[in-house]
Amino acid sequence: MGSSLRAHILTRLLMTVPMVLILVTLVFVILRVMPGDPALAMLRETASEEQLRNLRHALGLDKPVLFNFRGSTAIAKETANLYEKPKTDSRILRPIEKEEKLRITGWTSEEGWLWLAATEQVQGWVRVKDLRIGLRERLFSTARAASETDIYADTAGSKVVEHLSAGETIKRVRVEGDWAEVITTRQTEGWAPSERFEIRINPFDSQYFIYLWNLLHGDLGTSMTQRRPVLSEIADRFPATVELAVGGMIVTMLIGVSTGAFAAQKRRSPLDYGLRIFSIIIYSVPIFWLGLVLQMILGVRLGWLPVAGRIGPEIAPRQITGLYVLDSLLTGNATSLVSSIKYLIMPSLTLGLYLSGIFTRLTRSNMLDVLRQDYIVAARARGIPERVVVYKHALKNAFIPILTMMGLQFALLLAGAVLTETTFSWPGLGNMLVRRIYDRDFSTIQGTIVVFAFLVAGVSLLVDIIYAYIDPRIRY
Repeated sequence: MGSSLRAHILTRLLMTVPMVLILVTLVFVILRVMPGDPALAMLRETASEEQLRNLRHALGLDKPVLFNFRGSTAIAKETANLYEKPKTDSRILRPIEKEEKLRITGWTSEEGWLWLAATEQVQGWVRVKDLRIGLRERLFSTARAASETDIYADTAGSKVVEHLSAGETIKRVRVEGDWAEVITTRQTEGWAPSERFEIRINPFDSQYFIYLWNLLHGDLGTSMTQRRPVLSEIADRFPATVELAVGGMIVTMLIGVSTGAFAAQKRRSPLDYGLRIFSIIIYSVPIFWLGLVLQMILGVRLGWLPVAGRIGPEIAPRQITGLYVLDSLLTGNATSLVSSIKYLIMPSLTLGLYLSGIFTRLTRSNMLDVLRQDYIVAARARGIPERVVVYKHALKNAFIPILTMMGLQFALLLAGAVLTETTFSWPGLGNMLVRRIYDRDFSTIQGTIVVFAFLVAGVSLLVDIIYAYIDPRIRY
């Protein structure tokens, strides 16, 4: 790798950081300046004020938006209690020791009382058979409870120290035989008299900076409708989107690049004019209408392909990567392979046909520029067959700008082909985002859009690096 390429990669990496920061900041700002109250939208107008307050607190919407100058931490000046309600005769949730530090998690109009959160870490042992540890959990050193189970003080299983709910995520420290050592965090929230605490201010304890801090730690929040981490929701749907994006790009390149090169070769012929008209029409057609037409013809009338879904019922392959075609090949499951390909063909064809119009015109334009070059004229003069000149020499050199466009389009497909996924009930990120918008799932919408932003930025960076590697001229 030359010094110029290393300098170009370093420059692009440094430029990506502010670009990503601007993207996630825009997502944060837009979701908060939108009209309406997310809590009210989720609970509807019949919700009580207490329900709305609790949901705003759960979403973190009761904290200052940018800077927090009201107070973020409370340190006990003497022993106190954490109460269920702002009354000393209400139920005591837990005692508070002197000099214990608690987090101020919200503010209300209750004068003389603080709403505090006491956090405790519980460490113990869980039977491995009671945990679900997949590829994603191994990567992040976590685990999920397969069913309701207990955390024990030791591997003898004689003393229960905490209870786990089904599906609850915990930190996995290590596995020792049939037992796994785990850590879970428990938080108790309640009221305490403010005069017994010293209040300290942390200006960065606000919605925006907590949002950035959580992003740095891979925490996108918890889905309000599914009660699961948003990252887990996205990880479950992402393989379906990748599979559709790859299928769509394969169809796009096969149709778009080949028709564009052929149109350039037959310049100003009826075939050239026909392919150029086709590229305009196919890109102008609404993609959901194109999908419905294909469903009607290939699915309903001819019965060749299924019209919706991702695979036939009860024949999904054993999950390894989440990509059904690849998992079917890895496990040797021919039935699942055939079914997954049949379900993939129609949505991939819809996406591929729609995007092929761009690549037909782009390939034709670049091919015409290359075919005028001196080395092409010299190749023809040496008697090299026209097919070799066009499809080997010219197309190879015209492919660099096509590669850039291909990378950008692939990034957009990874960001969720919303209309195609919705039309074919494809269980990907785009379909999930539409459903969560209907459900008013604030945290999932925000987390999914942030992931989209990261995907577009990451793929754009990768395409720029590949472009610089192929064409040294752009490094200077």
